[in-house]
Amino acid sequence: MFRLADATPIATGHVREVYQHPDDNDLLIKVISSASIEERWNKAPWYRRRARSGPYKDFVREFREYVTGVYTGGYDTSPIARVVGLEMTDIGLGQIVEKVRTPDGRLAPTLHDWVAREGFSARVQSELEQFYARLLSHNTIAADLHAWNVVYGEDSRGGPRLVMIDGFGEKNIIPHCSMNRAHNASRTKKKYERMLRRTKAEAPSRA
Repeated sequence: MFRLADATPIATGHVREVYQHPDDNDLLIKVISSASIEERWNKAPWYRRRARSGPYKDFVREFREYVTGVYTGGYDTSPIARVVGLEMTDIGLGQIVEKVRTPDGRLAPTLHDWVAREGFSARVQSELEQFYARLLSHNTIAADLHAWNVVYGEDSRGGPRLVMIDGFGEKNIIPHCSMNRAHNASRTKKKYERMLRRTKAEAPSRA
């Protein structure tokens, strides 16, 4: 069991806390926060608490999507973060993922932060187009596609490139995205174009 109770998360989201893996600098441990479990699970309506995996249903969803993407489009070109496995910690079950990083080992910046620093450059445009092509070729269900869930960096599969680190996998009760590839591609196109518009609109102007 990994001891994380006294550790400081290196990133925090609405649902999860992200910790550096204590034994491997290339890995991260994602843990669902106790506040999120209380709010999104314990206080949720009964029909939202039917998942057999309980508050860890997102781990199951994302692992399934990772495996499906590798099977569909291959390992090296997957547009989503590499899911390594699950381990128990002293603050709950943890999802082990490979860190997407900068060349000097820091956490890769989000697409939002990258564009805020560099502007919406030709390089950003090219990387986005390649990322979108990988989403389609792997038939990825990009449920929550936005500029804060996508980072620009490298991992053991290569890079730098854009990688989706959260929010992937089927969320619908009726899994219509899983059932029809063309339908999923259409939804992905709409989400990608929405993200593209917002990213361009929020980019700093360059003189």
